[in-house]
Amino acid sequence: MSVVSSFLTVWRHPERLIGMAPAQQDLMLRMARCSGLLATLDARLQQSGTLDQLAPRIQDLLEGVRIYAANQERAVRWEVNRIQRAFFGTGLPVILLKGAAYHLRNLPWSRGRLTSDVDLLLPEESLPAAEACLKQHGWVAAITDPYDQRYYRQWMHELPPLHHPLRQTELDLHHAIVPRTSRLCFDARLLLERLQPVPGHPGVWTLCPEDMMLHAVVHLCHDGDFQRMAWRDLLDIDAFFQEFSSDADFGTRLMARAEALGLRPSLELAARLLTRVVGTPLPAGLAGQIRQHAGGICESCMVHLLVPRHPDGQGVDPGTLLAQELLYIRSHWLRMPLWLLLPHLTRKWVRNWSSDVWPRRSL
Repeated sequence: MSVVSSFLTVWRHPERLIGMAPAQQDLMLRMARCSGLLATLDARLQQSGTLDQLAPRIQDLLEGVRIYAANQERAVRWEVNRIQRAFFGTGLPVILLKGAAYHLRNLPWSRGRLTSDVDLLLPEESLPAAEACLKQHGWVAAITDPYDQRYYRQWMHELPPLHHPLRQTELDLHHAIVPRTSRLCFDARLLLERLQPVPGHPGVWTLCPEDMMLHAVVHLCHDGDFQRMAWRDLLDIDAFFQEFSSDADFGTRLMARAEALGLRPSLELAARLLTRVVGTPLPAGLAGQIRQHAGGICESCMVHLLVPRHPDGQGVDPGTLLAQELLYIRSHWLRMPLWLLLPHLTRKWVRNWSSDVWPRRSL
């Protein structure tokens, strides 16, 4: 069994970790850490009731990451509280995206999920008021370069990130989930029509389940730094399918929503990746509508890169580096038209020339 297959087996059946040799256990835990999934694996081990069967050294390791993840979740919840306080009396909504939404809704896969920032969605016309309000309450611009400020404000789907110096937290204000210059751009007001309140948190909202999942699909299929977080995005989508598998109509509603938002090709790509890489069965209402044809070079590159990161750097070969570059180019081709893209990449390349960093690590 390959290392990747072993990791997938442990992910699906955490109790299998018990029977592995110590060296193999260490490798599985290190791979989980490199993929940002160690705390989530710990939560799955707790749920399976097998945590106390592991060696004391492993239990100690997992206790440390459990404390770290719990602290991050507390920080996210407190940050949402502070945002509510900042918006109090202004009429501005608190609409959470991604990790913060998963935590506040107590979705099963949020246990142990590390979330480094809070993402908010607002109507575009409300962004200036929201930004001014947050700055009055201590948040400051995390990016000050004039070109980068223009890049976000004129072309992207979010404002430049905000940073709170006292709490060391990051906040992103979105007005959409895809850039305004994207080939896949749609009217973001459609997202606001199906918001759902968060139980127990008056005034806090999230996207509906179908839109939350499609947001994860967008992250998976359109991100330029594909190898960094793609594996976790794929498992988020897998978790959505598992969570809503008992709803016979979920797959049908999801496809209809993807059609309405122009995201059907992205959903089909994510579904194919899920079945090819993880082996997840698709809901009945969705499986029959997914075109199963080969997705070409880019899909092959994604399959090649969609593996848990090896802690010793194994698997980083010329083919892997080429796949990363092709997906980086593809993500920017989807994000911006060529007449904007070429000057942008040229500028970023020139800026990073002195540090010998290719601009895939920047905007």
